[in-house]
Amino acid sequence: MKSRGEINKSWYVAISRLVHRIYTSIDSASIARVVKYNKKKHVADIQPLANFADGTRSAQFLDVPVSENCYKTDELLEKLKPEFAKVDAHVGSSITSKLPKKPRMRVGAIVVYVALDRDMDNWDGTGNEFTPESNRTHDANDSIIIGTLGSDD
Repeated sequence: MKSRGEINKSWYVAISRLVHRIYTSIDSASIARVVKYNKKKHVADIQPLANFADGTRSAQFLDVPVSENCYKTDELLEKLKPEFAKVDAHVGSSITSKLPKKPRMRVGAIVVYVALDRDMDNWDGTGNEFTPESNRTHDANDSIIIGTLGSDD
């Protein structure tokens, strides 16, 4: 027969494991690599970089909306590069050579994504209010990309 202390310890271990499983099943925020990027629609397919505890790779997240702050600078620089080149040619400067060689939001970029608190299936992409389709919460299906991390250029 187990002592009271052994029983308490068994309960503690069981509850700790249950709590850990609950925490690991809640998606919140993580880092991923962009596998595919549609710069017209501003959505990306991403591969989360963190594996599961057993080493299994996470499934890719598809058509994840990209926050405007991730691509606006890229779009602005793309429009301004020809103008900077004209300035370089006119005054002999080297502004263009100092600009990033690659856009920040691209295939291969490392990004931060968050899982929203609620299901976003009924969101139309605007500032209009919406009613969630389900009771789904903190789910990878409701992720958005909120930032890029560094650059390799």
